[in-house]
Amino acid sequence: MKYFPLVWAAIMRKPARAVLTLLSVMIAFTLFGLTIGMNATFAKVQEEARNDRIYSFARFSGGPSALPIALAGQIERLPGVAMVSGDTFIAGYHQDPKNRVFVQMHDDKIAKVMTEWPITPQQWQLIRDNRRGMIVSKMQADRWHLKIGDTFTIAAPQIKKADGTNSWTFQVVAITDDVAYMTQGYMQGNYDYMDKARVLSDQGKVGQFRVMVTDPSRTADIAAVDRDVAIAGMFMVLFLTANGIAQAVRERFAEFATLKTIGFSDGGVIVLVFAEAASPCLLGAALGVGLAALITKVMPGFLPPGQGFPLPTMTVMVFVWAGVSAALVAFASSALPALRLKQMDIATALSGRT
Repeated sequence: MKYFPLVWAAIMRKPARAVLTLLSVMIAFTLFGLTIGMNATFAKVQEEARNDRIYSFARFSGGPSALPIALAGQIERLPGVAMVSGDTFIAGYHQDPKNRVFVQMHDDKIAKVMTEWPITPQQWQLIRDNRRGMIVSKMQADRWHLKIGDTFTIAAPQIKKADGTNSWTFQVVAITDDVAYMTQGYMQGNYDYMDKARVLSDQGKVGQFRVMVTDPSRTADIAAVDRDVAIAGMFMVLFLTANGIAQAVRERFAEFATLKTIGFSDGGVIVLVFAEAASPCLLGAALGVGLAALITKVMPGFLPPGQGFPLPTMTVMVFVWAGVSAALVAFASSALPALRLKQMDIATALSGRT
């Protein structure tokens, strides 16, 4: 604690620089927290899912009518592809525009492609037999107080129907267990029901393809990409703090020489430099990961249910990794300036010729 006044004075010597550095570090650790949290989510999803899956979307535009369903046959003929299922969606609201609803509409191959979902082939067959049938997860059933046999109507202004209306009526045929990465539950319907009711220009089109491959080793490692993003964020923090600490040491070389003159050891001076680097790193890490946790909590409210967007899982290890990374960045940032201070000539530093 005896070093605190000196560290605080050093940081507040340039308040604008200190605030900007802290904000930059906080943003970087927000990204770090979200990406490491996503790794925790991917690990959990991997336990429940298979790694022989690829999702194919339109390159430049999305939506329920982005891709011709005929492409499924072309994709299936590619080497390494076992089976392809196409699906689209109905996004709208129930009774009130605030009550957003999202229903995935699948073709007949979904039962063989997404076998890890807690939906049996017999339950998939129910929506084949009843074109307006809908499979609902327990979470969504609880939300809308639905039971098997109930009807559920959705208004979807963005989905054009051939009869000029935008109302879609479903009947609940099964209630199934939830899927971990579908954080608000799901609703599954029959693609044929939607396709035949749309305007002619939108018929025969889907929003994405779910591709089952024969060799899981050829699928992309999204978790590895996620880790690369986190590492890039740490390099940004390292660059910011190292540059700031190096500049601060250069500006105060004579002051450090004075401290040595009045009895501060090399170790004491190095501790001061490290503390000056660690302050924005540790505080920025705490604020950034805290912001990431807040974003994770409020994010589901902005996402339509059932889309299956995985959300970061803010485990204790995310906070531990953030703290460890902040300490390592502070150490790396202060290493070279500390070495320079240890090797400096006191008389030369006091004369201002360094």
